[in-house]
Amino acid sequence: AKLAPAWADAIGKAQPEDTLPTRAFSGRLGRSVATAYVKAANAPEAPKPAPYPVQRALSQAMRDAATKTGNIDAMQAWAGQAARLATTEPAADLVRRLWSEAQALLTTR
Repeated sequence: AKLAPAWADAIGKAQPEDTLPTRAFSGRLGRSVATAYVKAANAPEAPKPAPYPVQRALSQAMRDAATKTGNIDAMQAWAGQAARLATTEPAADLVRRLWSEAQALLTTR
């Protein structure tokens, strides 16, 4: 899947502490790059997000606009704690590489 350039850039720079669990985009818990929106939505004084799928619908226009304009601070930018380890390697190449590495390990034992 192709990521928005701002999202891919944020993932490439993210340290584990640069991501936060949040319900801000969909009402369901997910880990995101700690953008301005995520930090504001996670603040103790912020209102609780609506339940899924209501929160998803409420944030849809903001998320769409952010993706179109490259605004990472309002973008839904999911990222795990080890996001920085992600690569742009195509899935088929990844599977071939892992298979080759597994075969090499199995034949050397």
